[in-house]
Amino acid sequence: MKTILLVNANAGRQGILQKLPQVEEVFAAGGGDVEVIKTESKEQGEKALLLAAGKNPGRLVVCGGDGTLSDTVNLLLREKALGPLGYIPAGTTNDFASFLGIPKDPVKAASFIAMGKPRPLDLGRMGRRSFLYVASFGAFTQSSYNTTQSLKNSLGHLAYVIEGIKELPALQSYEARVETAEGGVYEGKYLYGGLSSSTSLGGVIKLDESKVDPCDGLFELCLVKQPQSLHELNRILLALMSGKAEEDLITFTHTKGAVFTCKEPMPWSLDGEYCAGGERMETEVLPGALKLYW
Repeated sequence: MKTILLVNANAGRQGILQKLPQVEEVFAAGGGDVEVIKTESKEQGEKALLLAAGKNPGRLVVCGGDGTLSDTVNLLLREKALGPLGYIPAGTTNDFASFLGIPKDPVKAASFIAMGKPRPLDLGRMGRRSFLYVASFGAFTQSSYNTTQSLKNSLGHLAYVIEGIKELPALQSYEARVETAEGGVYEGKYLYGGLSSSTSLGGVIKLDESKVDPCDGLFELCLVKQPQSLHELNRILLALMSGKAEEDLITFTHTKGAVFTCKEPMPWSLDGEYCAGGERMETEVLPGALKLYW
């Protein structure tokens, strides 16, 4: 089987580059043909991805962070060329990969793919863009895309926590109406809102593992009300960082999709990438739309 490895050379602390020869050996075992393509920019990565997909390899494996995987899925969806994908997490936090149980060590992740089979995974969609595991607005969403690569490289996961804390003095709430596909309606001023399918978001927010399933056709809607005091803010932070949503300031429910309506456009984050939002944003779940080795 021919394997094409697309490697984001700038991902994380560049540890993937040190173990790349061992990763190649894993896929070459048994006589498999392996081609490695290293990229250093988003534009270069897109060109390499389309070229690789056009070769119809038996296995296309992406090495990078969750954002790299998200960009890969979106590009291949637009080109109607999305097939089974392997993912070797090489980012800073790798929230989604950790949730799916994909090993953090590149060599172990390669073995995980080589010995496994692709399985269906739900995707989310907002407008024309799809997302792997989260679409969110409000607190802690900017920390994911404002954190510099140099800070990620030097501090790792702590970099996201630092950026999240820096947001606190300038917390902004958004007055919004949220309608779920099942008929639920929620209105109020929200510090945070998100539709997700992972237990860890932005390296700061955590959800209960027993309540999140990445292939049940449902995403988890989480809405956090605007706190009226430091005491309420502390309650919210403790609940979000501990994964316990049993808090009257937090709404948590499962849904096939939701429509977010607000009086003013608010910025969104899709899989950690900035997305300019409008006054009305429609989201939906695409059940089993991605085939991934996990």
